[in-house]
Amino acid sequence: MASWAPISLPMTSRHLFIVVIALLFVIQAMPAYAFTRSSRYVTLHYSSSELLHEFNDELYIGRSLRRMLRKKNLVTVEDEVMAKLDIIIEKAQVVLDMFPDNMHIHVMLLADRDAVGRIYEQNYGRSARHIAYYSLKQDTIYISVDDTSLKVFSHEVGHAVVDHYFKVRPPYNIHELMAQFTSKHIQD
Repeated sequence: MASWAPISLPMTSRHLFIVVIALLFVIQAMPAYAFTRSSRYVTLHYSSSELLHEFNDELYIGRSLRRMLRKKNLVTVEDEVMAKLDIIIEKAQVVLDMFPDNMHIHVMLLADRDAVGRIYEQNYGRSARHIAYYSLKQDTIYISVDDTSLKVFSHEVGHAVVDHYFKVRPPYNIHELMAQFTSKHIQD
């Protein structure tokens, strides 16, 4: 009868094995984003073209911002979404009169508020019924496509701009006031 003995691998092979196993655990924990696209201010992550189309339809930017969109060379829905996101971020910077250096954030499109809630619980260990939120530590906006609007998205962008502008973060209530101010004046 054969006895069990640990596998004796050279040190480099053992390290490689541990790294591969660790990566498998990380990959399983991450939500599936089949598509990623980057622009000047945003890296956008989404799971399907249908979700992107729905997000684009829901993110109506109004007349004043639409004029800025017309100046862009847009071929695909993806081009239009990326242009909208950059325009909203630029306008939020103007509204707040804050122009942070090297501003770049991630935006994760999620199907609905339940998906946003699951991500929030994974990140913070408590449940919430948010339709969107900006994660300061991950530099990421998570947004429910079902609940997308210019007001919701610009509010989260307000948080991101404030976060990137100040070296020391302002108190939460001040942060929230500036995000509310952004969403209120985004179409001025």
